[in-house]
Amino acid sequence: MKKFILIASMMLAYVSGFAQMQPNVFSVTPKLGVNVATMTNSGKANSRIAFAAGFDFEYQINRQFSFGLSAIYSQQGISDDPWTLKTDYINLPFTINYYPVKGLAVYVGVEPGILVRDKAEIFYGSHSNIVTLNRTDEYTQLYKDNYGLSAYEGIFDETHKKGIGAKDGVLAFPIGVNYEFDKCVFGIKYSIGLGNAIVGSGVSCTHNVLQISLGYKINVFGDIKKEEKQ
Repeated sequence: MKKFILIASMMLAYVSGFAQMQPNVFSVTPKLGVNVATMTNSGKANSRIAFAAGFDFEYQINRQFSFGLSAIYSQQGISDDPWTLKTDYINLPFTINYYPVKGLAVYVGVEPGILVRDKAEIFYGSHSNIVTLNRTDEYTQLYKDNYGLSAYEGIFDETHKKGIGAKDGVLAFPIGVNYEFDKCVFGIKYSIGLGNAIVGSGVSCTHNVLQISLGYKINVFGDIKKEEKQ
């Protein structure tokens, strides 16, 4: 056991020696991405493949650690024929980033999200209708008119008289990896939802989102010339 700890410590020290991120640099990274979004307790519903875009702000406190704050428009939800649940947020993740080698960052943090859209899009034939989630009666009637069925069982159950809607705010635990090469930043992040995102559903529904993104890093101020020489 002691040998294992000693070898692991030596390997960590060796890898850490390659870290060359320049401290005291503040950067902005505009980025675009794709979400693969799911929700817990959503039955056999499929993932919603959607869009994400925003900005990462990062301050490098030393050669191996930095603080990050992002503002991301994130399209989330689920889909299941004939409807798609669209819950979109402005997510504001705060992260602590660790650079084992130059350009490669692993991070964890906390990610509050502010709801900006909660819609259910129902397709029938060649047409589609969009209704708000918290107007249960409208959804129920639309479903009955087009399918002759009661409201979809589950999170759209018409027995919830108080209505069903997405919460105005959610919280998630993000973990991810970024790799920077020649100012281009490729990122993979997985956000694990914390707490119920849908009110009136009778079950706990949380968002889980896999996000793949590509951005361009712009150093704004700090020891920029030193960073560029390395």
